[in-house]
Amino acid sequence: MSFTHVVTFSWAGQAAEDPSIPDGIAETLRGWIADADLPGLRSWTCGRDAGLAEVNADFAVVAVFDDVDSYLAYRDDAEHQRIIREHIAPYVGQRTTVQFAG
Repeated sequence: MSFTHVVTFSWAGQAAEDPSIPDGIAETLRGWIADADLPGLRSWTCGRDAGLAEVNADFAVVAVFDDVDSYLAYRDDAEHQRIIREHIAPYVGQRTTVQFAG
């Protein structure tokens, strides 16, 4: 059985107006994932909302892991935490997350 993590962001301030900011965040995250040693990570993707509904969040990350322990290692990874602090948190207006098994 797999373990899935989904996080969505609605941007505030400059990131809500300038698509290069979320695109830069996506590039930073993708670079980290490409270089990271994250055993148990089955799949990972992120990107800006397609803009098909006004009520949607602006950006999402979806990651699938072998198990909860693999997710916790990802969540707590030092580089991941640095990216969140320096590149994501300054622009977040709203954040939602869900994790589920299955």
